Amino acid sequence: MTTAYVKDNNSTSFKTNFIDSFATPLQVGAGHIDPNKAMDPGLIYDTSFQDYVDFLCGLGYTNEQMRLVLKRNEWHCNKKLSHELNYPSFMVVISNQTTYPMSMNFSRVVTNVGNDTSSYQAHLENIPDGMKIRVEPSTLTFTQKNQKQSFVLSVEIDKEVPRIIYCFLKWIDQHGHIVSSPIAAANHDAPKSFF
Repeated sequence: MTTAYVKDNNSTSFKTNFIDSFATPLQVGAGHIDPNKAMDPGLIYDTSFQDYVDFLCGLGYTNEQMRLVLKRNEWHCNKKLSHELNYPSFMVVISNQTTYPMSMNFSRVVTNVGNDTSSYQAHLENIPDGMKIRVEPSTLTFTQKNQKQSFVLSVEIDKEVPRIIYCFLKWIDQHGHIVSSPIAAANHDAPKSFF
């Protein structure tokens, strides 16, 4: 997912068939898989079974829904919100009742599966008007394989979002790894045809 690409072989962003406009992360996800790059992603966002249990709990699943999805009768929910899943994307859902400016923080942990020693710089691409992004720390330094580092991505939206706005976080190291994640803010009350 983090090594996918979002432009075609003419370096044009993917388009939708529906309205011939540029596709958003809600339509194409992280992009089109690049199998060669996926074999050497550099960093991964590792998740466990319990992380997904907490995600479903944070979404407000009922006990019956949990049993159906988990295929278990027992589980434990840690008190986490759905946006705290250690996943390589970031989504802010807003409504017409949202007051601005509004902000949301996302905590993530990445694991180095690339070169033993690597230093990754955070790059933000295509930040739209009305969105501010901060990444702390903006540099992740690894001294060995399987080492973990955490970061916090903060999103601030300072005006109404008509449908969706988005950009990308890219962690780039000196060995050529580019670890990309979509960041999106979507208006829950916008017409569904735009999603």
